[in-house]
Parts: sequence; structure tokens; C-alpha cells
Amino acid sequence: MFFKRDKHTKRDWAVGLDFGASCVRGVIIRRGDAVPKLAAFDIRPLKAAVGQADSIAPAAAAVAQLFGGWSIPDRHAFAVINPIGTVVCQAELPRMPLSEARAALRLKHRDFTNYYLDLVEQDVTVAQPQNAQSIKMQLLVGAAPHEPVRWYRDVLLAAKVCPAAIELSALTVVNGLLVTESELCQSAAVLLLDFGAHSTAMNFLRHSRLLFTHIMYFGSHQITEHLAHKLGVELPAAEIDKQKMTAPVQELLPAAIAPLARELRWSIDFFERQHEARVSRVLACGGVAGSAKILEVIGQEAGIHIEAWNCLQHLDTTQTRGDRAQLAAATPVLAAALGAVLARSAE
Repeated sequence: MFFKRDKHTKRDWAVGLDFGASCVRGVIIRRGDAVPKLAAFDIRPLKAAVGQADSIAPAAAAVAQLFGGWSIPDRHAFAVINPIGTVVCQAELPRMPLSEARAALRLKHRDFTNYYLDLVEQDVTVAQPQNAQSIKMQLLVGAAPHEPVRWYRDVLLAAKVCPAAIELSALTVVNGLLVTESELCQSAAVLLLDFGAHSTAMNFLRHSRLLFTHIMYFGSHQITEHLAHKLGVELPAAEIDKQKMTAPVQELLPAAIAPLARELRWSIDFFERQHEARVSRVLACGGVAGSAKILEVIGQEAGIHIEAWNCLQHLDTTQTRGDRAQLAAATPVLAAALGAVLARSAE
């Protein structure tokens, strides 16, 4: 999904940048061989609040520092964002040019006046009427509010980075899964969970198509807030306790993740009823996916088994600079940046 695209020359490498709530993650993928190579990765803290005008400069400095550690000739990147207010949905409209479909969506489905819209027509295997006027087009719709998208764009420009695209995290992780796990996505109904700081995207795929996405505004920050309140400590201390998975934290986890588990169970039941298919695999990426204990508790509360998705398992990481343990720890949060690059590499 693109909110901005420019014509870019073909390179044997590509950069993916994923803006989180408190850090920016970057990867370099070398292309041209049968197996993509992860050449480098880095994570830099964002020391200012995302979305505020006075935070553009410090955020741009973090991006510039990230590029400064890489030996690449220029600063082109596929940027990934996850702003509050993101919408991912399916829509059905009479066949028309996509330019007209944008206006029709604004009138028919909801008020998208202050949103950037991107539409992709999905392949449909179900037979449709022969009458041309009755043929419907099935659209995957991505929408993000104008203001936060412009903030990310301004950060990139201030860092002297040329954005080849600005995409939604909920969709780049799906693109990455489709590229790296094509056989699984074709043969099974798969749920990919993308855990962010303030939201969780629940992406349901079948026959290599994204059929349903539900975004719940509940993420790792809300879990930490619950723990801080119950433990009577400040958020930074609660975050440290969560990472250490202390005994008090383990006791509080079921209540802390209860809202997410309930919504997850409802979403699975809804998908299985609507599509008459059983979800056979549940994979997870994002910050929460780095904690086996939290995934275990969410799975127990929702009545499912959740696996951390190793988005690097089909890549060549032998040339990656840095500590292998550091790379393993970072893998869950690199999925969005990797997906943005891998999808373009597969084109």
C-alpha cells in the first residue's frame, strides 16, 4: 500500500524504515540473488513525541544517525508508519477507474475527507455476472489521516531521505509474510498479529489474500500501564519489570491482556463464521512477540496457540554486521521494515 510513490531507479539494495512509538528501525536488503540478504539493521530511539511539530528535528536526527552508520551511496527508503486512526478494510464497488473509486468510497463508506487513501483491486475467484454493469470490484483499502502522514514525511525530508513509499505497518507485515511464507499462505488460513505500542493489527489471510483486518487500539503500552497501576510504580519501572517478567508481573498478566484476548477471540470467531474456514496458524510480530511468556498468556486467554514469526528464517543473514544474539532479539520488530522491502523486491 502506497501513500506516496516516486519513480526510483533499480538498485541492488533497498532500505526499509519502520517508525515505532519510541524508536525507528532500519534494515538494508541486498537484492539480485535467489535468496535476499540482510546486509545491516539498526534501531535508534526517538527522543521526542511522535507527531508533534517540535519533535521533527530530533526524529530526523535519529534517522540521520541510522543512515550515518551505513555505507550506502544515497538515502532512498521505503518508510513504514502506524498512526492512530489507521483504517484497513475491504470494499465492494461497481467497476470504475480507481481515481473515481476514491471519491465513491468517501461518499459511500465513511468520511475519508482528511485521509490519504490507497486502493488495490484484489483478485476474485468467485464467478460474477456476465452483465458488465453488474460486475463488482473488490478493493483492499488503506487509509491514514493527513496530519500524521505529513509529520513522517517532514521527518524524512529533514533527514534528507527520499521516501520511495510511505506504507502502513499492518500491511507491510502481511506483504512480508506473503513473500517469505508463500506456501503456508496459499494452503492455510493464517492469522498474523502485529503488536505495536498502542495498537494490534489482526490480519487474516487465506489463499494468499488478505481477507480481513481488525485494528484494536490496545498494545504493549496499555499492558505496561496496567502493570504500573497495579504495582504502584512509574511506567519506566513497570516496563523493566515486564521485560524481566518478574513474579508479580506474571500474576498480573492475565488481567493486563484480558481486553486484547477477548477481542482476539471475537475476531477469530467472526472470521471463521464469515469465511467458513478454520484458522490453523497464528503468527505474531512486533514488540510483544519478543516475549514468549506474554504470547503464551494471550494464547491461553484467547484459547489459541500463538507462535512468534521468525521473519528472517528465509533470508541470508550471514553477512549481517553485529552480534547474532542482538539480531535474534531484534527480529520480531524488524518484520514491518523487512516486509516493505521484500514486497518490492518480489515485483
